[in-house]
This record gives sequence, structure tokens and C-alpha cells, in this order.
Amino acid sequence: MPSTGSDLLKVNDTCQSNRWWKTKQDKKHSTIKKVKTLKSSWDKKMEVKAKKEMVKRIQDDIRDRKVQERQEKKERKEEQEKRRLENERKSEIVQKITKIHKLKKTKKRQLRSIQMRDTTQVSK
Repeated sequence: MPSTGSDLLKVNDTCQSNRWWKTKQDKKHSTIKKVKTLKSSWDKKMEVKAKKEMVKRIQDDIRDRKVQERQEKKERKEEQEKRRLENERKSEIVQKITKIHKLKKTKKRQLRSIQMRDTTQVSK
């Protein structure tokens, strides 16, 4: 069906950009959009500021507490490891090897288990 001139005029009349789904704008945008500026009193501003500061203080406290807990946990872990090593040393069976030729005769597998220690330190 061929389109007539009147149909085109109706479509073109709806919007300047020839989009038929858009509505034609009668007023300027500046007249349509009238928003009053948001005004708040000095007391309200100070109240909001105080709330923000309080929230920030609470967040800082929580953050500091978490850091402190992590630090304490780390120290406890280090102490535990140190205590474990001391207990291991105490429970070891120590045998002094004075004859070096025994070391030369021992097998590789046994040599791996042998540990050299400083004998000058006196254990408590």
C-alpha cells in the first residue's frame, strides 16, 4: 500500500527527529524542570557531621581491634612454635659421636638423620 503525503505529515508532526514513538516536546526543558534547591539548617548539618564522625570513630575502633587481634594471634603462634621446638629438643635422645671413622662407615640413609649440634651450649 503506497503511503500518502498526509500520513508522512502525521508521522513527522509527532517529533522533530522523526521517531514516531517519541512525544513532541512543547515546552523548553528549563521550564519543565523546576527543582527547589535542597536547604538544610545549620543544626541539621552539624548533626549529620557528628553522625559521620561517630561512624568513622567506630570503624577505626573496629579496624584497630582486628589489627590487634591479628597481632596477638601471630605472637601466640610464634610462642607456640618456640615452645614446640624446645619440647622437641628436650625429648630428643642425644648420642655423642666421638669417633669420626664411625661416621665414614655409616650408610647415607643414617647420615641424613644425624644432626650436628653445638655442644658448647649448656641445656637447662
